[in-house]
Amino acid sequence: MKKLIKASIILAVITFPISALSCGKKGVSPLEIAKIMAAQKGKDILLKFTGSDWCPWCIRLENEVFGTELFKEEVTKHFVLLVLDFPRDESLLSRQAIRQNEKLYRGYGVPGLPTVILADAEGGEYARTGYQEGGPKKYLEHLEELRKLKP
Repeated sequence: MKKLIKASIILAVITFPISALSCGKKGVSPLEIAKIMAAQKGKDILLKFTGSDWCPWCIRLENEVFGTELFKEEVTKHFVLLVLDFPRDESLLSRQAIRQNEKLYRGYGVPGLPTVILADAEGGEYARTGYQEGGPKKYLEHLEELRKLKP
């Protein structure tokens, strides 16, 4: 299999078959797939912009929150998770993934990494956050508070 996007789209423990959305076809962005899934499931989108192999705060966020079983189980109740990685080792991503990730990075005006954006099923941002201490339970509570900001 070609260099698959290490995490251009990680939909944590999603029950919806990605292949049914033609994920592998050129021209279909991970955000478009996430938007379709979010609309079909009545969920929002959580975009996580990360530097998985170099950013210390990104690595902490992954190890303390996103990589935990509790978070993986609970986050999918309300969100389709879209991880956009910016590794220093660009061999981890395809050229297409790099371009797509950079386009979303610029499009959402991400100031730095890690950045976590909450968006509605159309991709409209309604909240933004980053690393938070306290582990998965506290982070899930934080996300729930941010969901209340949704218009």
